Amino acid sequence: MTSPTLTRKISTFVLAVAMGAVPVASPSVAFTLDDIPPISNKNPLHVSLEAGGQADTILPYLQEFAEKTGIEVTAEQMLFASLYSKVNVELQSGTGAYDLVVTETSWTNEWKDFLHPMRELARQYDPAGEAGLDEYLAGHDPGLLRMASTRDGVLMGVPYYTYTMIMIYRKDVLEDPTERANFIKLHGYDLGPADSWEELRDQAEFFTRSKGDLLKGIPLERDLYALSLMGGRFPHVQDEIAARIWSRGGHFASPMRDRDGKLLGFKVTERDREILEWAFRTYQEEMQFAPPDAQNAFWSEATTAFNEGKTVMMPHMYNGLWSWANDVEKIEGAEIAAAPVVGGRPYTGAFTFSPSRDSKNPEGAYWLQKWIGSQASKKRMIAEGWVGVRHDALTSADFTSRDNHRNFGWIRPTMSAWEHQHGDVNDYLHFNSAAFGKLYEELTRVCHENAVGKRTPRESVDEWVKTFARIQEKFGELPVLE
Repeated sequence: MTSPTLTRKISTFVLAVAMGAVPVASPSVAFTLDDIPPISNKNPLHVSLEAGGQADTILPYLQEFAEKTGIEVTAEQMLFASLYSKVNVELQSGTGAYDLVVTETSWTNEWKDFLHPMRELARQYDPAGEAGLDEYLAGHDPGLLRMASTRDGVLMGVPYYTYTMIMIYRKDVLEDPTERANFIKLHGYDLGPADSWEELRDQAEFFTRSKGDLLKGIPLERDLYALSLMGGRFPHVQDEIAARIWSRGGHFASPMRDRDGKLLGFKVTERDREILEWAFRTYQEEMQFAPPDAQNAFWSEATTAFNEGKTVMMPHMYNGLWSWANDVEKIEGAEIAAAPVVGGRPYTGAFTFSPSRDSKNPEGAYWLQKWIGSQASKKRMIAEGWVGVRHDALTSADFTSRDNHRNFGWIRPTMSAWEHQHGDVNDYLHFNSAAFGKLYEELTRVCHENAVGKRTPRESVDEWVKTFARIQEKFGELPVLE
């Protein structure tokens, strides 16, 4: 029989994490295509994918599954800006358009009624039952698995891609002897990747220079800006704000729980307000140290500015941009490096594959998901530049050569963020509110309007508090508490 071809259309593990306990992962047995049992259901599978970046990397793995199982697999790529609204309509309408749904982790609670819980599928289709799923999950990061779960700890999908923020910077600039000497003379401490937001502000002022000024002893041919920021009206501006808020233990809205840990609702506390105002203020002030088009920028413009030598650092940028940012080394003498974002708790999220309740082939969807998220596939994908999510795949990467640094330099600061943050995920609004798909869009608006100075930082806080209450009360499952 001829194997079907891949066609493409354009256009109690997790519960323990949810309750605050961090499970100790046992070594997972490598899962391969040969471990997929015969699948009786031969209905075709249609997969939704987020387009852009290196999304095409995943397509051959869908093809391999199709050839192994005899199940036709098709994929539809959608830009992130349209993904939520398009998939949301299909899920709510029960069309069964997608067998595997690409789910941004902050949408999990909103979409839970339309997705198959992973343990339910394991009990039904995995010869080893839940034990087989647990063994498979052992190589995954517990924080990301919590993000892929409901607030009650029900796993609704498995992460396959992460966009954890890291700091990407010009190592040659920060380690230049002349720059270091001048910085110490001015500020009284050594120059290096910023450990505090105050240090970042010092560096932002220090490295923002005019045409003709010296950098590394050489006159600049154009203006230089210290920071690449993503202040445009895109989701990324609120992710940058989140990195600041979470670094200080704040929240966009704090979860309120009873003595037993049950979530009762959300409240923007006075402490949250203070941290929100600080985050809005520092971000708004630092826009002056970013290129003028930062007011309309997202990750593409921000990374291009860095690559072209217009900026010195991207203080909070998705790890998936590391491979593109490497192009900065085309500039003579330029050297790229990465470090954890200031405060160690940047915006961290993931895309998961979640089997749809309306799928005509949930059995095939379960095994396709296990294959895409397996250690074997992730090791290969990471070698191809994919931003993988499994600890056991990431820690196997070889950092000894310069070429591998160019491929894998994002891994260590990424895993540092995961280590610092896994215990906090249960308190982040993103992964507990069933309204966050809609809140995300409104938060983007508020953060962008703050970035461009439409409101003062305090007015921006008031706007967010008002907007949050309106959206959460209308679309959320839990109340806003006074």
